[in-house]
Amino acid sequence: MLADFKKALEDMVDQFAYALDDPPRITAGGLNALEYAFDVLGYPDPKEMPERKCQYPDCNKTATCGTPTKDGYKRVCGEHFRLLSDG
Repeated sequence: MLADFKKALEDMVDQFAYALDDPPRITAGGLNALEYAFDVLGYPDPKEMPERKCQYPDCNKTATCGTPTKDGYKRVCGEHFRLLSDG
């Protein structure tokens, strides 16, 4: 049951925390409820989110798009989505 509460809190933080870019991070943005949730979860503020990173080589921006590539489906930033789409 406790694991369910933790998962629910992680999901809420993931949805409502403010996104920062380059590298991808989330922050409580000074909101008391989010700051408390970060503390309960043991998250630093800001918290790096490497799973949100653009999958284009040497890019540290946040992935915002998905596209098929010659190497399989990739999540990439808008700049690299345009590059791969033109290519």
